[in-house]
Amino acid sequence: MSSRIEKVQDLLHKEIAKVIIKDLDNPLLSSLVTISGVKISKDLRYSEIYFTSLDDNKLIEKELNNASSYIRNILSKKIHLKRLPTLKFIYDESFVSSNKIDSILDSISKK
Repeated sequence: MSSRIEKVQDLLHKEIAKVIIKDLDNPLLSSLVTISGVKISKDLRYSEIYFTSLDDNKLIEKELNNASSYIRNILSKKIHLKRLPTLKFIYDESFVSSNKIDSILDSISKK
């Protein structure tokens, strides 16, 4: 992957996390959401933002995707890119599966 895409991904990761904490008026989102990763298409038009949460994942995913145009608007004022990608929020399942694997390994090691 090119270094430009990686830099844009890192920048978006940091800025989206800040926007969710500081600029959104939705208490469900601002306190319970952690951005775990960002993937951007090669043409910088689309992005998938992966998040984790301790609460209802489907509801939070719906709320984040409903707020994506507002978040994108705030990002456009903070980040100066020729083309700001569209944002699609997706719940990150990797943390759930890693916790399951850890618990299985713990139960095996105790035996």
